[in-house]
Amino acid sequence: MAEKQKERGKEQVVKDSSIVDEIEINEVLEDSELTELKIEMLREEIERLKAELQIINQRLGKSVLSESASVSQDLFTKTTKQVVEREAPLPEWVTLPWMFSKPENPKHLESWRSDWSDYTLKWAKALIIHLISVAEIMEKNPFDKLSEVALRDILEYMNSKNSIKWWDKNKTLVRIYWRSLEEWSEIIYRWALETGRLDFTLFELMDGEEDFRNLPSEEIKEIMKLMVEKQFAEWMGKKREMVKIKF
Repeated sequence: MAEKQKERGKEQVVKDSSIVDEIEINEVLEDSELTELKIEMLREEIERLKAELQIINQRLGKSVLSESASVSQDLFTKTTKQVVEREAPLPEWVTLPWMFSKPENPKHLESWRSDWSDYTLKWAKALIIHLISVAEIMEKNPFDKLSEVALRDILEYMNSKNSIKWWDKNKTLVRIYWRSLEEWSEIIYRWALETGRLDFTLFELMDGEEDFRNLPSEEIKEIMKLMVEKQFAEWMGKKREMVKIKF
């Protein structure tokens, strides 16, 4: 009888131990999943902040923070390049009230989307806007007369036509393609020949006064790759951070 009780006791201990082990394993797995989720959320937030920083630099021009040993009060001195004020022409239909409401009739909807799409590209080109938030677009004339639902409908239409690209998962930032990357590769090639800049890095392209200076850095890298593929340039160094123009 005592032997049977001992055996039962051992079985219960093993069973309890297995339950504890299973609980600990589940807790570890849950913690691991939560950690991965947090990491992914942090990555998205970093990308969003990087994109917003690019927008700020695009709006203000080029801001440079330089450390100054001679200044006692401030550790850094901020210098901002002057930006020439630009104005985008308004569309001919700006005085037509029905253009600011999304049509319910499918026959009119396509035309409405197309007109707004064409104007948005002209507007962004006139102001040299590459990357911008939806909230900021809604503050600009004549977009400020649209509802957010109507504006997002236009942007989704443009996205389907590859005229824009949502820059973040939450669709708060928009990359507007008033020129393709192919066109930019040819423009930068001509610029290099005309200015005698026969070799340059990504950062040097972003440090000038040309219209391509405010392109997202990821896309300038793609443009440099295109230039190499089209035999406009060749890579310098193993890290492929600099190109040399080919004649």
